[in-house]
Amino acid sequence: MENLLNKVQEAGYDVTSLVGEESIEFWHNMQETVASTTEEQVLCLMICAEHQATFDYHKQSIDTLISALQLLKNADSPRADLMLSLRNSLSERYVATNQYDKALEEYITLTRLAIEFGDIDSYAIAILGMGKLCERFGDTSRAIRYYHKIDTVDHALSGRSLRLHYKLHKLSCYIRLNKRKLAQKILKECEELSILVSDKLLTGQMMLFQTRLYRQQGDINQALHVLATIPYAVGNFESSWFACMSRVEQAYCLLESNKPHVAIYLLTQAEKRAENAKLSSEVIISLYNAFSDIYQQQGLYSAALEYEKKSFTIESKMIQGIPIAELGANQLRRLSRFDLQLKLILSEMENRELKETTESQKHTVAQLQQDVFTDPLTQLHNRRWLDSCLKDLLIHEADFAFLIIDIDHFKSINDELSHLVGDKAIMNVSAQIRHLFAQSNHHCIRFGGEEFLVIIENVDLKQAEDEAENLRLNIAQFDWQPVLGDRQLTVSIGVTLHRLGENTQRTFHRADKALYRAKANGRNQVCSE
Repeated sequence: MENLLNKVQEAGYDVTSLVGEESIEFWHNMQETVASTTEEQVLCLMICAEHQATFDYHKQSIDTLISALQLLKNADSPRADLMLSLRNSLSERYVATNQYDKALEEYITLTRLAIEFGDIDSYAIAILGMGKLCERFGDTSRAIRYYHKIDTVDHALSGRSLRLHYKLHKLSCYIRLNKRKLAQKILKECEELSILVSDKLLTGQMMLFQTRLYRQQGDINQALHVLATIPYAVGNFESSWFACMSRVEQAYCLLESNKPHVAIYLLTQAEKRAENAKLSSEVIISLYNAFSDIYQQQGLYSAALEYEKKSFTIESKMIQGIPIAELGANQLRRLSRFDLQLKLILSEMENRELKETTESQKHTVAQLQQDVFTDPLTQLHNRRWLDSCLKDLLIHEADFAFLIIDIDHFKSINDELSHLVGDKAIMNVSAQIRHLFAQSNHHCIRFGGEEFLVIIENVDLKQAEDEAENLRLNIAQFDWQPVLGDRQLTVSIGVTLHRLGENTQRTFHRADKALYRAKANGRNQVCSE
């Protein structure tokens, strides 16, 4: 992608100046005049298709993606990531145009290709798509069976957003099935995960499900409280889907609070907005069902029946196009046949670090001779050094603990006091880390922007927790006034021990979960996993 953008810039074009639908014609033109390789032409068409979808030109977007797919198939060695991305985009467009049979074909192809290329994320995306088709049909139990397939590869998913997305769909299913204990468990996982996922729509969706769960439990006051806090949690963002579903949840709460007239008013406003927005069938069905339920509660059976008929008409048309028979036992058995291959893929991921150590030993030694293993801002080790360290620990089967350290509310420091002040804060935190973990069996790494990793060898969990707590206290009690003025700075820390035989990705995943919990529980604390 970077090479393509450089070529576009060298040809004298400014991508940032594109406005509205002219971007569609622009990328078609780039495909014909600037792109010189098959991959670059495919990328141009994919970008064009995205713009077409933005303006709801879904049919044209599908045609563009099919053209890109044909180009890629004719290439001598088509890139796996492009092939998977194209299949995923096609499935989304087919769902948007209610062509569910074709969407299922793409999901099936995507699972096969994902296994072939060893791409766990793409496999999970395809399974998620199948489960969502079952949800659209109303077969929640079957949808859960598909989501359980993703559970087996949850720890290997590379994206937190994808993990949150599929967990939210599990949560929705458990609420519909009235399995409250399971729903509560998944909701807690979603709450912890959403803290580190910057996706307002997913956060809002989670809070709507939380409201629905409270309603199901009869706690209307708590449900209304969650609805009232949504604007503070997600901020202002445009989403017709979210606006409509928020009104539906508010209406049900008001109905339970014996305020049906206010509920009808909210739904009427949502209906007016829905007329100007191209909302999905599921949202319109939810809106009409809410109207019907409230009118029926008031004894206005004629009005209730009218909306029930509207809902039934849309729902019948939608489910007629869903190939539910093809999503049955045979499809699940077909996926089960991938179980062994999935285990092999996961095993390869877990063993890759050891294999790469042998294959790239000379390269690693050469890199160590260069000054490329230190973070320039903090003078701590960087992620390139971390890769070498972890491989060495695994080869020698060493015992070690992970401490993931994250500065609390760091974004607000940057936003309110400037990035220069943020850099000074990071430098002071790193100095504390370097001072407290100066022993030879401690390794300190700047892992991300405001995130640090400390590896401690030959300790038990209690010792690791104690050292983490000591760091937390030192930072909390540090004199931040010269750097931050009246503000104080704290950190949250997740701790876990590496288990013999597991890969470090799995260890990091568990430490990351502990960090989620520390953040979710109020920050400025240590949690272990």
